Amino acid sequence: MKKSLADRIEEYIKVLIARSEAQQIEIQRVELAETFSCVPSQVTYVIGTRFTEKAGYITESRRGGKGFIRISCCELDKEAAWESRQELFIFIDRLLEVESISQKEGEMLKHVISKSSKEMAPDQKSQFFDAFKYALADFLKK
Repeated sequence: MKKSLADRIEEYIKVLIARSEAQQIEIQRVELAETFSCVPSQVTYVIGTRFTEKAGYITESRRGGKGFIRISCCELDKEAAWESRQELFIFIDRLLEVESISQKEGEMLKHVISKSSKEMAPDQKSQFFDAFKYALADFLKK
């Protein structure tokens, strides 16, 4: 069975990461697109959908003429961070149920949590979510 272009790009990037001592690579979209004879947006699609935080990767990009995309493999405790976030959101949902906070406040908290933690490494996220939950509970005691 023939692999799709997206599958081949993904496999290529994973091989590059595996060969890297730091488990991290910096690539230019244009160069990678030329390698696979495709448009740069196809590379962006692959990176955006297959190299996600949930899949164990952190991506950073810098735009411009000398821009790059850095992809790092983070085999840290991704699941713990995800579970801590879910627990925090469940806690907020319980506060909504017992009317300790309004619907608007609940939405705002979830938005702030999601946006604030977006660029954090997975090991930092777990601590952030736990600290946020503790701080929120402490505030509501007053």
